[in-house]
Amino acid sequence: MHVAPRGRHFPVHAHGSWELVYYLQGRVRCPIGEEWYDAMPGTVLVTPPGVPHAEYTDAGYTNRHIQVQAPASQAWPRVCYDDGDRSLGRIFDALTQEVAHPGPDRDDMARLLLAELDLRLRRARATVDVPSGERLVAGAERLVEERFASRIRIADIAAELGVSPSGLRAYFARFRGTTLRAYLHAVRLRHAMGYLRNSTLTLQSIAELTGYDSVSHLSRHVKAATGASPGTLRGPQRS
Repeated sequence: MHVAPRGRHFPVHAHGSWELVYYLQGRVRCPIGEEWYDAMPGTVLVTPPGVPHAEYTDAGYTNRHIQVQAPASQAWPRVCYDDGDRSLGRIFDALTQEVAHPGPDRDDMARLLLAELDLRLRRARATVDVPSGERLVAGAERLVEERFASRIRIADIAAELGVSPSGLRAYFARFRGTTLRAYLHAVRLRHAMGYLRNSTLTLQSIAELTGYDSVSHLSRHVKAATGASPGTLRGPQRS
């Protein structure tokens, strides 16, 4: 993982292998050869071997980066964008975890992860012309998935994505037909239901882990969605 503070640029450089970079936080301007790209959370930038590239930032950024040995003609896009489920981000997370803390059969696991990454990048090649609004909505979804357990303000998400709160709301309504607040509630409820059905955690612990202010807050949302109380859903032995 690379963390760059505000105003800390990464100078022009090149590698003898492919460099794949997944941006986790911040905003950065990146020249790759003769082209310039704007990266924000969820952006993947792909640089072929021997091509000069750099990173310029005023706000700071965090990324995960890997070097991959592959033919220079590999059919990967120069830029693509993760989806709301962080399909690409999870692969980058797993690959960097294998390097930092190798597990059993590390080479086999790395091979499988790289094969999936290759497939997803080749699929992404056909969809790189995603509208900017769709990219912003997907970025907001990723941030919600990462931070649903904490206090989240739409204004903070919008600021991180470089858009106004009203603009983000409008994009969400256009591309998802719902609101960002409703999406946040759905994510919290999904995680809460998972804990209710598959754990012996107390209701207080589940509320804290899923971003609800209290057990009554959790119970109100669960009952509104399912018609049943949390205790009923998990059974008397776990209530």
